[in-house]
Amino acid sequence: MSALELVPATRDPALRALLERGLAQARVREAATAPEAAPEQVAPARSSAVRPSPRSLGLVSDRACVESNLARKGLWRSGTSGSEVVRLLDATDQLGMVQRIDAGPPLGALAFDVIVWVCTRWRELGEAGERHVPFTLEAMATDLGWRKGGGAASELARALDTLRSATFRARVYNARLQETRIDTFGLIDRWERGEPDRSRRPARAGFLVLGDWLHEQLARKHVTFVNWSELRALSSGTARRLLVYLEAERFTGSTWRRTIDDALLTTLGIVAAKPFHQRATLRRAAEELARANNRYVSLRVEPGAQRGVYTLTARRRATTSVG
Repeated sequence: MSALELVPATRDPALRALLERGLAQARVREAATAPEAAPEQVAPARSSAVRPSPRSLGLVSDRACVESNLARKGLWRSGTSGSEVVRLLDATDQLGMVQRIDAGPPLGALAFDVIVWVCTRWRELGEAGERHVPFTLEAMATDLGWRKGGGAASELARALDTLRSATFRARVYNARLQETRIDTFGLIDRWERGEPDRSRRPARAGFLVLGDWLHEQLARKHVTFVNWSELRALSSGTARRLLVYLEAERFTGSTWRRTIDDALLTTLGIVAAKPFHQRATLRRAAEELARANNRYVSLRVEPGAQRGVYTLTARRRATTSVG
């Protein structure tokens, strides 16, 4: 029993003074003979584990992904032309009907880059039931290879606003029902940009909320994987779109071939009015992709068997199986 517990109650001042002197001596002896106490373990503050620093909200690896319908559907536009609105509102891609039913601006190359980043960030969180994705515009801009500055933040904010407003009616693969059907869906329900460092208040990360359709598709692992560094090494939005599209396609052996028709052009978001310009846009993207460091040995726009028909042919580097 500790000496601190031996404090009798008394009203006699002389007796109390005597007891206090004895108690002080006892404390000294107890301190001299007691074993050395182990250092106290201080638990880290809970808030530091739950709320990561806004500067740590970038991608953690090159293993990026995007929902597979988004990789294979004509929801994105690589350029601007007079025919863009027509394609946007009523078009057919390789999976079937695709319609943009809101009045918002088109989803361009930046919106596509952002949605790949968002899907990847969601997957890296490792919480299948969670629709909220913490992020900052600064971390997103860094992963996209942009320099810091207000211009980058403003462009990303506009892309997120466009993604939030976009609503589609399209034929897509439903991962829950495991069938292709016409569905009406959005991509992002809402987003908040967070707060910078201020007096007496630390920086606070923003967040975005996935639409329920996109969240369910991702939670059921209906995704296409792509190497983030390989994607960011491509300067053309059409080349990046082509890389993700090819990663979602099924190859027979190392070669893939498809006729260049309206459905393919819509899928890739190529909106040039004349066939010659359409093929030229696709050819430039294919050449850039073939020159880059990835698994595609060659990508060519080639004449088909019939006059006026052209094909896109891709060849992948053969993979070596490890036994």
